[in-house]
Amino acid sequence: HSAVLKSMKIMRTLITNATTKGQQGGDETSSKFRRVRLSNPKIRESITDMNGALELMMCVGFVLSENEDDGETYLVYPPGDTGPDWLKNGMARMEAYEKAK
Repeated sequence: HSAVLKSMKIMRTLITNATTKGQQGGDETSSKFRRVRLSNPKIRESITDMNGALELMMCVGFVLSENEDDGETYLVYPPGDTGPDWLKNGMARMEAYEKAK
């Protein structure tokens, strides 16, 4: 159960960063908030290996992308996108669930 809560918190942070900080400033500055390296140990544990987490990130708007330079796989959020209409409500529900536990 604690692993699910940790996963939700990390996903909320990544989604918030991608849809806010990741949409501000020049591409060099904002792109770091829109890319998530899947081989990162914390990300692997909380998203890649967590049932349904990767799919949730993709439903929000992240896409899988292979980087030819480093051979890594990333979740990438598109520039100019603040998320689907239901995102704000979904994020609030995730936060409420975390606080209730």
